[in-house]
Amino acid sequence: MNSRLVRKVYIYFVIIITLALVTVGVTGYWRSSNELENQYEGLLTQIVDNVLHETDLFLKSYERATLSILISPVVKEALDLPYHATSGFYSSEIAMKGVFQPVLINNPEISMTYIVGYNGFQATDFNAHIVPFNYKGFDEYVEQMKDDDTINGKLTIKDSGFLDGHLTLIRKLADRTSSTLFKGIMGFELKIGELNTLWKGIKLGNSGYFFIVNDRGKILYHPDSNRIGKQLDGMHFNTVEAKTDQVFELPGEPGRVFFSRKSDYSGWTLVASMSISEQRQPISDLRQTILIVGIITLFLATFLAYRFGQSIVRPVRLLENGMRQTAKGLWTRVPLTGSLDEMDQLIISYNTMVSRLEELVERVYETELRNQDNMMKRQQAEFQSLQLQINPHFLYNTLEIIICYAVIQKSSEIKDIVRSLSYMLRYSIRTDLEEITVANELKHILYFMSIMKYRNQREFEIDVRISTDYLLDSMVRLTLQPLVENVFKHAFPYGIEDKHTIIIDAWKNDRDFYVIVQDNGCGIEAESLLQLNTRLLNSRQEKLVDTQPISEGSIGLLNVHNRIQMVFGQQYGLSVQSEQGSGTKVTIHMPTSSAKKVIAV
Repeated sequence: MNSRLVRKVYIYFVIIITLALVTVGVTGYWRSSNELENQYEGLLTQIVDNVLHETDLFLKSYERATLSILISPVVKEALDLPYHATSGFYSSEIAMKGVFQPVLINNPEISMTYIVGYNGFQATDFNAHIVPFNYKGFDEYVEQMKDDDTINGKLTIKDSGFLDGHLTLIRKLADRTSSTLFKGIMGFELKIGELNTLWKGIKLGNSGYFFIVNDRGKILYHPDSNRIGKQLDGMHFNTVEAKTDQVFELPGEPGRVFFSRKSDYSGWTLVASMSISEQRQPISDLRQTILIVGIITLFLATFLAYRFGQSIVRPVRLLENGMRQTAKGLWTRVPLTGSLDEMDQLIISYNTMVSRLEELVERVYETELRNQDNMMKRQQAEFQSLQLQINPHFLYNTLEIIICYAVIQKSSEIKDIVRSLSYMLRYSIRTDLEEITVANELKHILYFMSIMKYRNQREFEIDVRISTDYLLDSMVRLTLQPLVENVFKHAFPYGIEDKHTIIIDAWKNDRDFYVIVQDNGCGIEAESLLQLNTRLLNSRQEKLVDTQPISEGSIGLLNVHNRIQMVFGQQYGLSVQSEQGSGTKVTIHMPTSSAKKVIAV
């Protein structure tokens, strides 16, 4: 049984711990992996946004450089010159050098700046000497820019500059009176290497990278310098254009994810890429960590569960052994475990129960011994009663002869005395009934008073106030007559006077039946009354028949009290109330007929 209990406790704990670990581990891993994936997607988005923002800021900064040229009066005068005014063009070109120089000095990444008017004016300046310079090709390039409708009064970025490795920043110059009437164009040739320096500072992990393509699929920047300037594969370019602002995969690029976003300012598309294995490496580490920690925790929790199970089963085994010994009749106390927990409280309760059971068994044993002693005494009393009946007819016949002689001698007093005595003797020695009716007890008192009339030489009537409803109720035989006799003996010690009364009354409730015998005699002294009530209260330690009556020649109150308790139980009997000089009231407490049935059961 103990081993089964240990196994059950151990198995239940292991199941609970395993379920908790699996639930927490799986839920934690699932949520953590989702969070990490979302963080990587957010990281890609943030990096792309930052690169685009920095690139746009870098390119927008050159709008300020163009403003310093646009507001120059020299530029206005040059563009307002007559068509092919040679002398004016020459002087204006010389003056334009002074306008270009501050811009070139402050922006060394600009290799070339130029203004070309629709009136034939043309001025150029360089940050470094460019050899050889193809003027014819430059003129053709400028003519293309003039005819390009996408170029307007705002700064426009052309990724295919006139000079190799350069971007063209170009804008058309409008008349001051009309923003749609253009008089020429102004452009910068910007080294693309400056942007490459900016882009190279962006890191996407160990294997991540990004590249930039224009709206035609030309690669403007790539970590692999061999791919710069080349065209992106058509399928890849279509995917990049279609999946803008999304995480996607490219055909032919297994194990990598991409994210693209297009700049509204430059029109370029920036594509960032990361390795899926690198992206999921923290998730793999997390999974491995959860497994290792879960296994270690499971072993530790299993060990603790075993120890906990043992801490529960060990006291149970002690209790089981103690119960086995108690079942054999050996009242065994279980030692405490010393943990001062609920198990120790249980052991304390068990030891208390064993102690009380031991006391109860001893009490029952003593009660059984007393019952056997009482039974023996009762048998002796019955034997003595039987002895009194050895020849009762002889006594009764003798009394009848006395009555006959009293009739012959015409002595009614002797006849009444003997007849009353005969009835009282017959009533006293009857053994067929333990309980008698109230009417029979009152009849017995009637014969007793008949004798007392001749003894006291005067009539005395007892005031019987018992309702006729109670006359057939049961009570113990020979209880009223001893109490009435006790009144004559002790309440009226100096003789009966006219003022003396004896009252017999009765009442009852659902469970209890009370009969009182009350007199207005001399009463009982307080000390004697206390001793009497103490003896009545402690009567269960007294003998069933009091061998020391209260007064010589009378049956003692304890005799009546003990006989009532023998029939109905220890909670019933006599109680005495008295006040010296005012009389005494003795109350007989007995159960009702319905309560007697409950007692019998």
